Amino acid sequence: MKKEKKNIIILVSILILLILILKNNHEVKQNIITATELWATQVFPSLFPMFILSDLLIKYHFPEILANHLGSLFTKIYHTSSYGIFILIMSFLAGTPSSAFIIKDLNKAEKITEEEASYLLSFTFFSNPLFLLNILTLIFGNNNPLILKIMLCHYCTNLLIGLLLRPKEKSKFQKIPYMKENIPLSTILSISIKKALDTLLLILGTIAFYYVLANLIPINNSFINTIISGFCELTQGLNKILLLNHSETIKSILAVSFISFGGLSIHTQIKSILADTNISYLPFLKGRFLHVILSITLLILC
Repeated sequence: MKKEKKNIIILVSILILLILILKNNHEVKQNIITATELWATQVFPSLFPMFILSDLLIKYHFPEILANHLGSLFTKIYHTSSYGIFILIMSFLAGTPSSAFIIKDLNKAEKITEEEASYLLSFTFFSNPLFLLNILTLIFGNNNPLILKIMLCHYCTNLLIGLLLRPKEKSKFQKIPYMKENIPLSTILSISIKKALDTLLLILGTIAFYYVLANLIPINNSFINTIISGFCELTQGLNKILLLNHSETIKSILAVSFISFGGLSIHTQIKSILADTNISYLPFLKGRFLHVILSITLLILC
């Protein structure tokens, strides 16, 4: 009965959305064009090379090399696989949703368990540093100390979440043996490019969908509209903060909230990337709510 009601609610929502799209056809078309431009100019250039490089590094056993040299410290702190140090570093450099992409590959290769994968997913959620720096500079201006403050709150809170959610039982550190890769680089590269393009097309679709969704909701209040946009699609929300006539404190709280939650667009991307695995999405969702609360607290206290 509950499932039937849920299906009815979903069906009604889709029909309402269809009516709104038909009614606002021109605006929808413009929103999709804007979302595609955003993807082409900001998302694709930063994620495409990092997806390929991370895949190549996995294939040529860089995670094992890094785990054998630095994994002992990571295991002591976070009580989990020494592969986590590779995931943490690559996620920080590439930005979300790269962590899901890397975690899925390592799980598929049976290098980390599903439980470890779910836990690592909860605190390796980083926005690309260059992306954040560029968009926060637009909002707050050059050399504004708030920019560094927001970025530090975002990154440091992730590490704190890892400690709060870490498993009680410690994993035992062991050196990881590995074999040198004999597959030609050209073959691995072509596979990596295809995987990266498939993932990026999925990202484009979710960005465009939530971009349209946020702008279809008829709300005249710019502040509420910004909040809805930010929790639907991160970049759109951050861009709308720029237009708000509010204090820097309010803008910074909104910015750190949007960045920490990531937006429903990114959550959909993560769920889609993990769709053919048994990795649980719930620790990721729990981590994002904790991320918002802790990052706002840290921002206010510092």
